[in-house]
Amino acid sequence: MSRILIATDLHQRAVLYEALVKLCDEVSPDALILGGDFLHGTGLLPYGKTQQLKVMDCARQLYSIAAPIYFVRGNHEDGNWLHFRDTWWFEQGGQPNRLNGSFAMIGNIGVIGFPCAMGQEEAFSEGEPLGGEHYGYWLPRLLADCGEAARQLWVMHEPPTGTRLSAAGSVVEGHAWWRDAIEEHQPRMVVCGHDHGTPIKSGLWQDQIGRTAVVNVGQNMDGPLHATLVVEKDGVLGCERLVAV
Repeated sequence: MSRILIATDLHQRAVLYEALVKLCDEVSPDALILGGDFLHGTGLLPYGKTQQLKVMDCARQLYSIAAPIYFVRGNHEDGNWLHFRDTWWFEQGGQPNRLNGSFAMIGNIGVIGFPCAMGQEEAFSEGEPLGGEHYGYWLPRLLADCGEAARQLWVMHEPPTGTRLSAAGSVVEGHAWWRDAIEEHQPRMVVCGHDHGTPIKSGLWQDQIGRTAVVNVGQNMDGPLHATLVVEKDGVLGCERLVAV
């Protein structure tokens, strides 16, 4: 059995980082994936009313987590990523693990981390344009190289359009590019974020695109933390919504 904990949209909120560290202690996942917007866009007003951590303190909060951590970019990771990366390197002695148009095998679960099509990707992608329409370049290569494992779990910050998990016509609706990719390749499961409120307000956090289960559990800026636990057992992939303080 393999278990991956996924959290999106922390936006440097202290209450969410603290809850995430506690949740990792309780759940003991094989890996943690931060699915974008774990930082907050440079110069933007804070979301929520509770304390916002400094970028370096976000990195330090994560050090106590025993599981390997993977990072997927959201639209709020811009030049602030360089500060986060350098803090991580200085205190951890290595680069943070990016999943950015790339594949990782975590236990028995193959994972592709999608780039983000919004915002400034240059710092996180290290100059290689991967977002949006560029998926036609890197995704077929990954699928060819990694086989069926690359069709197990996709993690993308922005949702695909046309599901009930994001507000249609809004800035958090997501992208048709991602829906096109899902419809064409039919991974088993996609976990996304970006729209904080729709899944919480509606109480609906799962939808389908063909054979693909699409998951967005939403997020509360001032807590409690919402996260997704993806579980593989005997070749079957499932998930749970976790709410933690």
